[in-house]
Amino acid sequence: MEIENNRLAPVVTHTSGQGAPVDDHRTGRSSAAAAQSEHAKNTTDQLSLTGEARQLQGLENQIASAPVVDGKKVEAVRTAVENGTFTVNPERIAEKLMRLEFQH
Repeated sequence: MEIENNRLAPVVTHTSGQGAPVDDHRTGRSSAAAAQSEHAKNTTDQLSLTGEARQLQGLENQIASAPVVDGKKVEAVRTAVENGTFTVNPERIAEKLMRLEFQH
């Protein structure tokens, strides 16, 4: 069965990537803008978050505001290096490298 589609014009919007919206010369607005405006008048969008979602959002905000580097630890290492009291433990470094290698 073949369906004839000669009455419908293709819809082109500014977000479809298929071209520019068609201007309505009577109002000076594009048809896409007029359709979006009409749609906005007729609908009300609502969003409700679960308690877990709110908690995750709060945790995300805390993580985003936390410093990436522990400044006190950096200062302690810097002071130890400058004083010559910083010691390197090659066994500990090797253990951590091996643990990291086996995790992959």
